[in-house]
Amino acid sequence: MKRLLITAVIIALGGCAAKTSPERHSIYYARHDPTMMGGNYASSPDATAKANLPAYKQIYQQGQDAKTKGLTPAQAQTLADEIYKVNANVTSGTETFMNLKEHKTQITRDERASQLWGQTLKETFLDGFNGVK
Repeated sequence: MKRLLITAVIIALGGCAAKTSPERHSIYYARHDPTMMGGNYASSPDATAKANLPAYKQIYQQGQDAKTKGLTPAQAQTLADEIYKVNANVTSGTETFMNLKEHKTQITRDERASQLWGQTLKETFLDGFNGVK
């Protein structure tokens, strides 16, 4: 009985560690994005995470590349802060209706979503730099 319990715990914990850093951060963003909630809005965090995953993988790779180029941890932190600043303001723009230029709607950025996007990309970069899988 004791062996069965230990085996079950090992299998359960093994399933938790199966995701890479870009996958974890992409899922975290998709599940915590405040713009993905609402009474008249059906969201799919898994689809959002899948759509955002290439961006997270690219940032993770940039962190690994920074490490191979010989950046110091202080330089990597400065670069990560720049990634945050640049990406914390990208969730705004315009939306067109039926591709008609005269039917444009301004999309105002949600401050919390912008900060979350920038923060998760920053953490993904640092994970790549520090070798966190």
